[in-house]
Amino acid sequence: MQSPAVRGAPEWLRGLLSEEFFDACAAHPAERKNDKNHFCVDCAAALCRHCLPHDASHGVLQIWKYASCFVVRVDDLKLFDCIGIQSHTVSDHEVVFLNERTARKRSASAENPCAACARQLPSGHDYCSLFCKVKRLGESEQGLRRALRGKRNASAGGGEDSTVPESSQSGRRRASSSSSSEKGRSCGGSLRRRSRKQPGPARSPSC
Repeated sequence: MQSPAVRGAPEWLRGLLSEEFFDACAAHPAERKNDKNHFCVDCAAALCRHCLPHDASHGVLQIWKYASCFVVRVDDLKLFDCIGIQSHTVSDHEVVFLNERTARKRSASAENPCAACARQLPSGHDYCSLFCKVKRLGESEQGLRRALRGKRNASAGGGEDSTVPESSQSGRRRASSSSSSEKGRSCGGSLRRRSRKQPGPARSPSC
């Protein structure tokens, strides 16, 4: 069942916020370093290093762990405006948490609470995670639409929502509008194993 917190978000964003990263990849169980620590924006699927797409136009995000939580580099997240989300510096890179954090006590009376989950935040921040910003902006279709970068080719709220990456700064080509079977072929074995088609029998020459 789709979470109301991310309803109205494009498919790739819903997938990014709902995936369980760093699990072993079912498509490559015998390979070393097969943990799923990448996410294909075009296929909306978690990938291991062996699943990385053959199609160079697909946008792939690398997912990291910080404080036992999933994070993504702000510079890599080209399709969403991260302004207002509390960021952290990890190995000289600015990162944001994907999901809301549950360890610290929340208080609506906090001096600067997260606008979505009321977690105490340093001054100058509105959200503790990408999830919380999407949740808050999702209450208004226009608010979420403004935070999405790139051209929108479907109305908000539909299951086929997607955004098209801007080619100027991201260096990525337009997102593919292929069917799910085509997506499976683009990203290695992340969505399904590819089967080899048996060649048909050769015809004998006619007399």
